[in-house]
Amino acid sequence: MVAKELLMKLSNLDGPSGHEDKVVSYIESLIKPFVDETEITSHGSLVGYKKGEGRGKLALFAHVDEIGFVVSKVEGEFARLEPVGGVDPKVVYASKVRIYTKDGIAHGVIGMLAPHLQSPDSRKKVPLFDELFLDLSLSDRTVRIGDVAVIDQESFETNGKVIGKALDNRASCVSLVKTLEFLARYSHPWDVYFVFSVQEETGCLGALTEAYGINPDVAIVMDVTFASEPPSHDHIELGKGPVLGLGPVVDRALTQKIALIAQRHNVALQKEVVGGRSGTETDFVQLVRTGVKTALISIPLKYMHTPVEMVDPRDVEELSRLLSIIAVELEV
Repeated sequence: MVAKELLMKLSNLDGPSGHEDKVVSYIESLIKPFVDETEITSHGSLVGYKKGEGRGKLALFAHVDEIGFVVSKVEGEFARLEPVGGVDPKVVYASKVRIYTKDGIAHGVIGMLAPHLQSPDSRKKVPLFDELFLDLSLSDRTVRIGDVAVIDQESFETNGKVIGKALDNRASCVSLVKTLEFLARYSHPWDVYFVFSVQEETGCLGALTEAYGINPDVAIVMDVTFASEPPSHDHIELGKGPVLGLGPVVDRALTQKIALIAQRHNVALQKEVVGGRSGTETDFVQLVRTGVKTALISIPLKYMHTPVEMVDPRDVEELSRLLSIIAVELEV
């Protein structure tokens, strides 16, 4: 499986928090040949289990959901939207939108008042979501309160980069799929659980419940992190490898062992400091039961939570290589 093609395919699938079924179903079809068991949990997360030699349970987490919208009000040919997850209203102006109704997919556009009609004050103001409107006049489907929607954005590739929506965190999902492909060539002491979790953008429900259910000895959370966005993250670059989180929110000994494994095998690895809460599933996975040794490894990404998120497939592949080596060599 080619990482670039998987990134584009998963980016184009729609799965806002709470409505990830289509993404989960597709990923399950990809991993079934490589695992001993798959399970879709009561909340909708996907868990793939690959039996090892009994050293312990290693759980790898990546969330499948994306940010989006839910229709909160319908007013004739217009609808109002509420954000699902951290959507910045500035990035949705004049965007095409796909709305999932019980009759099928409806299409709309988020209207933007023409500059000729704006007052001097309104030109300086960023509208809130209750001031934005979705124009439904181009659709023949009935849109109802509670229907979910996403920005209508198709992924594309240029100059070796993949650009599209939902690469937070479909990029890490691709890494897990590729890890399974790598592990098919090796025996590994750890029983490995591949967790494609739901509802991270709205509270990490999937990771929390699956960490409790699996009760792993060791967990590694995969997500994305800010790349090449000065001044705070100008040291993290696309194409220079995955990013290992350092700080009190992760297990220090486990993190050091991962860094040594990467060094032994010449895996490109960048580092970033996570001083407090990481804003990822790491914050929840480590807390279940009596506590779980947890590490955080991220994929560099530009323009997070926009329709034009950007990743380098080489970072995705390098993370897959690192995870497969960890499953074979990690000792705790």
